[in-house]
Amino acid sequence: MKKIFFYLSLCLMAGGMRAQNPIVSHCYTADPAPVAFEGEDSLYVYCDEDMNVPGVHDFYYMNRWRVYSTVDMVNWTDHGIAMPREAFSWGKDGTCWASQCIKKGQYYYWYMCLSKPGDWRHYIGVGYSKKPSGPFKDPIKKPLFDTGEGGDIDPTVFIDDDGKAYLYWGNNKLRYARLTSVMMGVDTRIGKNGVVEVPLTKEAFGGVKVKEGDKEVIDGVDCYEEGPWLFKRGDNYYLMYSAGGVPEHISYSMSKSPTGPWEYKGKVMSQDNNTGSFTNHSGMVHYQGKDYFFYHTGWAKGGGGFNRSMAVEEMYFNADGTIKPVTATRKGVKALRAMDPYVRQQAETLNAAYGISVVGDESKGVYVTDIHANDSMRVANVDFGTEGARSFTVRVASTGGNGSLIVRQDNARGRILGKFKIEKTGGDDIWEERTFDLTQTPSGVHDVYFSFSGVDSNTLFNWDWWQFNAVPSAVEHVEASPRSDSSFFYTLQGTPVENPTRGVYIKNGRKILVK
Repeated sequence: MKKIFFYLSLCLMAGGMRAQNPIVSHCYTADPAPVAFEGEDSLYVYCDEDMNVPGVHDFYYMNRWRVYSTVDMVNWTDHGIAMPREAFSWGKDGTCWASQCIKKGQYYYWYMCLSKPGDWRHYIGVGYSKKPSGPFKDPIKKPLFDTGEGGDIDPTVFIDDDGKAYLYWGNNKLRYARLTSVMMGVDTRIGKNGVVEVPLTKEAFGGVKVKEGDKEVIDGVDCYEEGPWLFKRGDNYYLMYSAGGVPEHISYSMSKSPTGPWEYKGKVMSQDNNTGSFTNHSGMVHYQGKDYFFYHTGWAKGGGGFNRSMAVEEMYFNADGTIKPVTATRKGVKALRAMDPYVRQQAETLNAAYGISVVGDESKGVYVTDIHANDSMRVANVDFGTEGARSFTVRVASTGGNGSLIVRQDNARGRILGKFKIEKTGGDDIWEERTFDLTQTPSGVHDVYFSFSGVDSNTLFNWDWWQFNAVPSAVEHVEASPRSDSSFFYTLQGTPVENPTRGVYIKNGRKILVK
């Protein structure tokens, strides 16, 4: 299996073949829910993880939800398992389906759906956290409500300008509720016990499903299926949704109110797009002056209808507010900025990866593991500047000390910047920083490829973060900044540090290790 991953990495990572979609390739990610929180530099995407095992789980089997973030739209940080199924004491294994997160006040509220043991129906629960990347906990220890019917899946949440919060959801039925001010209950003064069912009419959604003998057909040009996504742009409210049955496409309706009435407007992404998945699930977000449309595909290695992967395209609107059709592409979107290699970068920030795994959560720490010979990773659009890098620092943990890290420029067969033996640290959870001199000096903007070699059948090492340095590791002197004080420590880039943490620093013109 590792040889297959290595062959694919060489093919997909060769020069001129780089694609941005899917945006995550080291695990399967479905039902993307993007959000740009006010005051946050990063764009976050919330999703569930397809964990289909052929012959064991031949349907959707998802047991946790994950969070990803980006600042450049091409490199994505995996924040690990932000909420496992076990966080819901009332939940059933393998039923962690679509979700969406929103911030109100100081808290982040994540609405997701899952089943109960012995019950085929899904229910909507809520997690909350003080951090957008979690970990999230279940504050109410039960579902938000119980309609007594099936189809309570795919929640989308929206806070209007007046502060009122709405939750839409549903498969084959569309329902909404108004959330209470604390975001952990529904306002029972409206609808039936707080739940309002939206009529699925031709005017609202393009058509309706009707029975013709034993078959179900569409009376009209389209119909609502599932996966609603509610947002506002200008004076218009939009409801995007998965439509038309299988294979699904994405359609939308518009209104002047968050509760309708809705008017059908057409398709956003048609079924003619060969996404490799018979389902689709969309979300949109405005970030850094651009609108982005997220969806899922079956494009990752081994992907398909039950092993899906998130993708993104830029999204455009007409002058009247209607949405221009979006085409699914392998190319994806352009980078918003270059990556700075001279600051600490998490190893789990990736443009692509093959064979490795990302584990942990934000409270315990997130890192790359399951590293074996012939695995590979890539980061994109790295700017080394005009002078270039001379050394490379990593934080790693290793029991065996039998692995090596190879760093290349531009592609998987590109110029080798260095090959570094990762000696043992004393354990898979004993972390140490190691600095190595590069054999070549990269400058300008390049992709960077990491690959691994070794003879151990176990994980070669665990990897926390990396950083390139402008000076070699064996430097005896650095160009001091104007604040030249012998009491100060300096990073390998020459920046003064008053209270250094563990690592390699310069003091009084000499390199020292701070433990």
